[in-house]
Amino acid sequence: MESNSFGNPTKVRRNDELYISAYIEPFCMDSIEVVSQWTITNCTTNCSSSISLNHPIITTFSEIHIPAKKLEYGIYEVKLTVSSVNIHIVTASAVEYIEIIPTGIMANLVSNGTSMITHDPQQYLTLDPGRFSEDPDEKEFNSTKWNYTYYCRIHGVSVIAGSSVLMNDNDEISSPNCSCFTDQFSSTESRSSVTIMANSLVANRTYQFMVNMTHRANPYLQVSGYLLVKVENARSQMIAVGCDLTTMCPRKGEFQYINLSTQLALFSSLMNQTGLLNNITWNIYLGMMNSSSDTQKWSLFTEMNDYRGIWFFGANRSHFTATNQLFLTYRNINFWRFEVVYMSMTEKSSSALHFEINQPPKSGVCSITPSNGTITTKFTVICKDWTDQDGIKDYSFYAWTTHVEQRVILGSTISSVFELRLPVGYGNASLVNVIVQIRDQFNSMTEANLPAVSVIPTRTSIYSLIKAIKISSTMSSTDPLVELLSKNNSVLTGQVTTTVSQVLNEMNTEIIRLGIQNIASIFVSPLGSREIPMSPHSWNTSTFNQYIQQLNDDASVREYLMKSMNDLTTTTWNNILLQASSIALLTHAINELTRDTSMLASSKCRDMAFTLKSMARLVSSNDVENIGNHLIQCATNVLSAVNAPLQQRGAILELDLNRSSATANDYDDDMYLNLNLNGIFMKENEPSYERNFYHQKRTANIIAKQVAETLAAIAVAFNVHLTVGQNTTVNTTSVFTSLEKTLVSSLSNKRISPLGSAQIHIPLSSNLTQSDTVSVWSMIQPLAVASVTPGQVNTSLSTMISLSILDSHGKEISIHTDNEQPIEFFIPRDPNLIIPSMALYNVTLIHDAKHQFYFHLINITQSNVNLTVSLHIEMRPRNRSLNYLMIFRLDGQPQLNTLINNIDDWSLLCSSNISDDGIHKYFINNNRTAKHRFVIIGFRELNTTEICSNKSSTPPITDQPFNFSSDYELRTFTSACYYLDSNNNWQSDGLLVSMLFSLSLSTSIYRMQVGSMTDYYQTQCFSTHLSTFASGYSHAPNPVLLFNDLFAHTQNSCPSVYPGEDIVNGMNLRKSK
Repeated sequence: MESNSFGNPTKVRRNDELYISAYIEPFCMDSIEVVSQWTITNCTTNCSSSISLNHPIITTFSEIHIPAKKLEYGIYEVKLTVSSVNIHIVTASAVEYIEIIPTGIMANLVSNGTSMITHDPQQYLTLDPGRFSEDPDEKEFNSTKWNYTYYCRIHGVSVIAGSSVLMNDNDEISSPNCSCFTDQFSSTESRSSVTIMANSLVANRTYQFMVNMTHRANPYLQVSGYLLVKVENARSQMIAVGCDLTTMCPRKGEFQYINLSTQLALFSSLMNQTGLLNNITWNIYLGMMNSSSDTQKWSLFTEMNDYRGIWFFGANRSHFTATNQLFLTYRNINFWRFEVVYMSMTEKSSSALHFEINQPPKSGVCSITPSNGTITTKFTVICKDWTDQDGIKDYSFYAWTTHVEQRVILGSTISSVFELRLPVGYGNASLVNVIVQIRDQFNSMTEANLPAVSVIPTRTSIYSLIKAIKISSTMSSTDPLVELLSKNNSVLTGQVTTTVSQVLNEMNTEIIRLGIQNIASIFVSPLGSREIPMSPHSWNTSTFNQYIQQLNDDASVREYLMKSMNDLTTTTWNNILLQASSIALLTHAINELTRDTSMLASSKCRDMAFTLKSMARLVSSNDVENIGNHLIQCATNVLSAVNAPLQQRGAILELDLNRSSATANDYDDDMYLNLNLNGIFMKENEPSYERNFYHQKRTANIIAKQVAETLAAIAVAFNVHLTVGQNTTVNTTSVFTSLEKTLVSSLSNKRISPLGSAQIHIPLSSNLTQSDTVSVWSMIQPLAVASVTPGQVNTSLSTMISLSILDSHGKEISIHTDNEQPIEFFIPRDPNLIIPSMALYNVTLIHDAKHQFYFHLINITQSNVNLTVSLHIEMRPRNRSLNYLMIFRLDGQPQLNTLINNIDDWSLLCSSNISDDGIHKYFINNNRTAKHRFVIIGFRELNTTEICSNKSSTPPITDQPFNFSSDYELRTFTSACYYLDSNNNWQSDGLLVSMLFSLSLSTSIYRMQVGSMTDYYQTQCFSTHLSTFASGYSHAPNPVLLFNDLFAHTQNSCPSVYPGEDIVNGMNLRKSK
């Protein structure tokens, strides 16, 4: 907290919130306990009037947040007093002076502060600043507190002294050199509005009107408003044009202020619509100052069509958006006009809004000391000599190592001096780059790059923190990181959490690459990643124990950090960004998150998402995207983390297992989990895997609901800044999501390709009205959630894809397609899926005079008959030039000879169609396998006289016994498509695993497309509705060989059950004793 003086207070606009943070560092003894107390005193006349500070202002932390409009205009003393709890004479204090100043009245002559309108001279024109002006410092503008004086001049005529004419009801304007009109006008008694009579304005002229408003109680408080009126001898209507987000373009004199980095979103509307509207067109003009007439010379921007859908969106709609790329590309242009033209069969009307580029702060410097250190070193940044005509608002600090786009925020302050802790550096020099953003009062920003600092990546501090946490019962503040976290300062806690989390994430990546066997059982692959190569060093128990030890140690650190973050208040935008960024990094390694960590992070991020939703209209689109990006990562991280053990994809952490000793009475209300509670909680206060599973499942269901609320709030916040045709995307290793605002008509045959092999294809028809405006919300997460009802589906190696259509209020719209044109999804699997080897069958050694085919039985029994799977058969002959006939029958013996044709289907496996890897592939879709228990397949090698052609309509039939001249290998697996129902159970009704070709139409509910596009790396699915989707996968066991003496058994009873292998096994990752 940097002290200033009463004579030079920090200026704060009344409509801005104020955040002050103090760094408290005791110098006298190691473990002194202190209390903090903030007081605010009004010093406008004298510093004797103390202000009563009530909720929501918290005055006992090391920081204070004062909401907007809380303090009246004037100068205030903000004082922090720190006292020792045990030694009352030990106290210290610091003082900051602030001045609350007016934000600025926006004097609007017409609605929304439109800069220019067209006007029919035969109509009345009313200028009404008393009605349309705005006061950001109050709930509404009080027109009775102001005096109004109106001026007029013909626009474009050189300005000379006295040429503006005072408009007065009773004074006749007789001078031909300065009069604006020849007829009468009138005003209200308070003069808060004036009406110019019909035929007073001359056609083909442009008039400029100005109102000068003076506060009655404070004559020094004055504001002016301007309007250009273009008079055209044709019927027209008044169009109101304004900024969708008024905070993004505040008024400054004749112009709206716009920052180079701000996206501009405009709206327009007819004030009194009459007749039918044919079309809307937006035009953009560049302005150059004409010094002789004190006006701008406007020229049409002719490249709009080249950048439609890139820079410009909604060019023919009432809402129009220009991205900041327009202003960044044409930095030398300081003035812009955005004009909207409404046309009908009989009328043409236009209005415009004028903008001036808000120039960023300049001429200053920033420095940082010392030039090297560790993660516990206190670095100090000093900025000075920065100037801006609107005043400096604040300074924000960022750091990055290898890629500037991956920079992290470290805090912000209104002070020009800032203390911070930096993350570890990269490379041999361990360099960290620091950036300072300097903002003016209207958020125009410039960046200062500081000299790179060396931050040595020693892990001693991390190990010391782990040790301190382990002895928490006797923990002292001697550990530097613990001491910093104990200060309950949001900036310090955010910095420490960011720095420590980055080190832990790096350590987590290193331990994973040691080459743990069956890596899919303890690690969920990041999106877009490839299979992790095994370490050249052989895996052993020591490596595994090292992994377990580090996992549990790091999990305890992350939980300690999250508990520190949980108590922090979320107030200003910068404060929320810092906390969201820190928690996204903290939750990145999902295999190191305990249930408590996940619950705290989920609740915290949900609360911040609600705050983001409420403040979305107050901050820029970039700011909303940055915060939303981190919050989405946080939400999906904790969702994956809490489901990983349930999906047998992550460790059962030691902290979780030890806490799984709660009694049954704690959870009697959770009957929906379908668990035997009495059996699970028979032995109280004793950890067990069953009990841990119960707690994990319960937590997972709570988090699933919170995450849904978090994502819904973020979608609403994103949507505020989108115009039709725009989209916003979050693309990280934790989650991919895209929100696009579009027309229903553009959804027809739309294909979304988020990343990798994931795809979504929306068909030509749906139940929505084609003219509706909707938002398309698609998301991919690296791990499917576990079903509430355990053991029925195997989605553990599937990613999770969701697609929703939202209305203008963010509510989900139900969409349905028909079975002939379903919605198509490609759902990727985890790249670390272990593909089993093919089983070799030495069929050349087998001779059986009784059978024409060599048979295999494959079990496809499902625990729930309503859940269906597809069967995939792969056969690789040792001699790929041979041809084969394959037959199969479900739940029975297939037979095919000249006397008997008892099969469900057949296929010729021709050498001419074999895949590049020498494998014949066959697929039985889940419609055909539904409610069946097993499949028996038979192979026969064709002789040289039998023709193999896929065009054959009948199979080649023989009574000769099978005779194989070459052995073959066989491999089978099952796949499935599931959607998540309202009870968080995976279902497959209405879904069909697809392949390449389409079946003939039938009356079946599964009238869908099929083909050969499901493999080990992805599942292709079709659905007639939108939801959240995942795929199932299981290795089918080596098929059982069947001969004639077994056929009777298989006909009359279920064969021995050979369930599909579990992909992964659950592990208790506790340290070996």
